[in-house]
Amino acid sequence: PITVTANVLQSKEYGDNDPALTYIVTPNLLPGDSFTGALTRAAGNVVGTYAITQGTLSAGTKYIITFVGDNFTITPKTITVTANASQSKVYGTADPVLTYTVSPSLETGDSFTGTLARAAGNNVGAYAITQGSLSAGSNYALSYAGDNFTIIPKTIMVTANVSQSKVYGTADPVLTYSVS
Repeated sequence: PITVTANVLQSKEYGDNDPALTYIVTPNLLPGDSFTGALTRAAGNVVGTYAITQGTLSAGTKYIITFVGDNFTITPKTITVTANASQSKVYGTADPVLTYTVSPSLETGDSFTGTLARAAGNNVGAYAITQGSLSAGSNYALSYAGDNFTIIPKTIMVTANVSQSKVYGTADPVLTYSVS
């Protein structure tokens, strides 16, 4: 009789390939004998805990294996979302959609939900871009690097109205203009 014990703390990051599952044997196999097959784990590829099982692991007919399982963990994939720099609008116009870059990329088939947001305000100035409701779901640990959104002054043209005049000796009239 031998005991095969799955090693503890076996894991991978979401999206990575499974590592070979490892184990400890007590007592050791006799010289010249060896294992065939491998341990397996419960099916699943999202963040969570999965039971490690004996799978096809065998030492042949000379041994009776008592298997002690453990758990295999899939941890969230760490990604960094960085707000793009130099995002702005002209005072009085609608906010654009705030953009960002991601490193590393999401796994094929995964996508973001939500959007970045910015600190409230409509006057000329800088406003912090925040993560807002942006999420990649529970399979990802999102690290966010913000930047500032700038509202720049609106350019206007003030044109004095033509042919403004007064009669000599009278008070100056209110001078008029048009704005575009």
